[in-house]
Amino acid sequence: MKFLSNMSCRKISKRLIIALLIVGLICTTMYFHQPSSVYAAEQIGVVTTKYATSTVNVRKTASTTATILCELYGGTEVTVLSETTGSDGNKWYQISCTHPSNGTTVTGYMSADYIKIQENENDDAESALVETGTINANDVYVRESAGTSGTYILSLYKGDTVTITGQTSVNGVIWYHVSGKKDGQTFDGYTCGTYIDITSSSDNGSDDSETSDSDYAATLKKAGFPDSYIPYLTALHAKYPNWVFQAVKTGLDWDTVIKNESKKGVNVVSIGSDDSMKSTDSGCYDWTTNTYTIIDSSSWVTASSGIIAYYMDPRNFLDATNIFQFEALSYSSSQTLNGVKAIVANTFLASSVKDADGTTLNYPNALLSIGKSTGVSPYHLAARLIQEQGTKGTSSMISGTYSGYVGYYNYFNYGASGTTTTAVLVSGLKYAKNQGWNTRYKSISGGATLLGKNYINRGQDTLYFEKFNVVYTAGLYSHQYMQNLTAAYSEGRKMATAYTDKTQAFVFRIPVYNNMPSSAVTFTKTGNPNNYLKTLKVSGQSLTPSFAGATTSYSLVVDNSVSSITVSATAVASTSTVSGTGKYTLSVGTNKISIKCKSQSGSTKTYTITVVRSGTNNSDTDYTVSSSKYSIGSSYVTGIAVGTKASTFVKNISATNCTVKLLTSSGSENTGTVATGNKLAVYVDGKQVKTYTVVIYGDINGDGKISVTDMARLYRYMNGKVSLSACYRAAADANRDGNEAKVTDMARLYNYLNGKASIKQ
Repeated sequence: MKFLSNMSCRKISKRLIIALLIVGLICTTMYFHQPSSVYAAEQIGVVTTKYATSTVNVRKTASTTATILCELYGGTEVTVLSETTGSDGNKWYQISCTHPSNGTTVTGYMSADYIKIQENENDDAESALVETGTINANDVYVRESAGTSGTYILSLYKGDTVTITGQTSVNGVIWYHVSGKKDGQTFDGYTCGTYIDITSSSDNGSDDSETSDSDYAATLKKAGFPDSYIPYLTALHAKYPNWVFQAVKTGLDWDTVIKNESKKGVNVVSIGSDDSMKSTDSGCYDWTTNTYTIIDSSSWVTASSGIIAYYMDPRNFLDATNIFQFEALSYSSSQTLNGVKAIVANTFLASSVKDADGTTLNYPNALLSIGKSTGVSPYHLAARLIQEQGTKGTSSMISGTYSGYVGYYNYFNYGASGTTTTAVLVSGLKYAKNQGWNTRYKSISGGATLLGKNYINRGQDTLYFEKFNVVYTAGLYSHQYMQNLTAAYSEGRKMATAYTDKTQAFVFRIPVYNNMPSSAVTFTKTGNPNNYLKTLKVSGQSLTPSFAGATTSYSLVVDNSVSSITVSATAVASTSTVSGTGKYTLSVGTNKISIKCKSQSGSTKTYTITVVRSGTNNSDTDYTVSSSKYSIGSSYVTGIAVGTKASTFVKNISATNCTVKLLTSSGSENTGTVATGNKLAVYVDGKQVKTYTVVIYGDINGDGKISVTDMARLYRYMNGKVSLSACYRAAADANRDGNEAKVTDMARLYNYLNGKASIKQ
């Protein structure tokens, strides 16, 4: 029956084909040339909630009364297997999806109203190739156009050869433009790249005597490689003339790619890496404490955009070893057991182990067998297992003895995530249990199957594309197998050692971006970039505003009697250096003092203190500031009720031979509510001569209120999580016993907020 033409290019068993052909004698003519608009099985669909709430039900059968198997949120990707008419008379799709709660595969039905089929769209313009390929499976379809909706032409079988004249990408999957002759019928069409092994290239032939470097360079340029790639590839071609280089034109802007790949947690490096390799973006780093945000367990932090750009630039890795991160990862007959053994030598994968079902599992043999059955390179599987489990393989993820998950294994660390080692192990083993991976072989085979289905068969068919998704358009920058920035690089180097004979026709798929730098991106380790001060003090004086590491400008007014001041400062990072501290002699008028903090990487932040020294001595008899309502001490103003307006506060201040203003902690005039940290500023002849700091007991965060946020701030201070300057520590004396920031003050705040106590101002 010719409805088989609507299935994705895949293997069909001979027994099934024979059975179908018997029935097909009746209706071959009817179905032989179905139009491309007819529904094609195994398409990608996306759940839409246009006619529903936030979720849509997946049911056991095509009926609104059938058992609900799970609920999917809008935007969830599903595999559409077939379509049917439901009990309600409307169109339903049979779908396959991942259960959102337990990670198992669910097959069920959903009304077609709630699924938007992803149309086949060419992600790349077709690029020219002149190569020979061999079909590696049976009943592989040739179609009139690229994509599973293309009209069926004929079927090819394992061992058939084709001439490849071009390639394109449909929904992230590579399709080759092929031609040839089968059973006397000449054909020209498209075949899914998964089922073709490139065996030779007439353009990239091994006869260098017939092809000059300039001719080969022209070939590379025609294939889509920029000029900056060509010298590297020409040199490789001279040494390995059978190697095939394919330019994967992503169509993506270079700067846009780096910006997206630099988002928090997308790419990570070891916390022990040079600090210049770590991101200092918001959410990834705290400049005031010199701490990086942990991404996974306790060892990884977000990578900096500079090191990401270096590892993403293919031109840094176009040599005989590092290029293997661009090798196509589909299974090839050129991959051998000896090659697998070369990769796993001196690792736990080099030997045999007793499996949970009592059988003996020989890792090299198993990897080769699983590679053949899943269509994934066994070399890639071996390198990936070493990357995930280390050379010794001692992780509890594959021991089969972890409490609560005895007898379950997760060799590829699928679903393993968390900020602690325990969380990572539990999430990974829970995933393994849901998948039924109760033997070592099942875990490796199941993980390899998912790797092929979820990545390699979606166009992410190199280590580079698995790490940096710039080809699978449905999940750009997010559908990435590993977070470790250097994973593709390190695994590629391992794979390169597997090939004792590198003269064979390897295929390398190398990305090209729009608006790339004219030459390869470089990176130099420069150390810690932190140039923040942790403290900045003037002995016997208070700065305006209160010190904060991100604020670089401060002011200070002193009497004429103050002829000198001493400035001290410390850096946040121990690797930084501070200059400009010490004793300063003050002139009458304005004095500017600069304190510089220079980071290990060489960047400098300058902090400026503007000190105004009065021209005459302003003793207490020259001006007076008093209040019958508030208490004005030598440094603080207290006795202010919570919620007092700034205008009310100023009206209750008596000023003789001077004027006053209420300033915020940042130095601007306060026209709102009085708060801890505000300054009562005194002016004589328009010059600020003195300031008093406002303290409202209980208002520890300086917002003019007493709330649970003040309790939280006091708690964090008492546990060493935050620091408090003097006025806020004074405000923390909620019970007014003269002891700042104690447990008894926390109790008084709690009782105050629950109406059981008062706070005296």
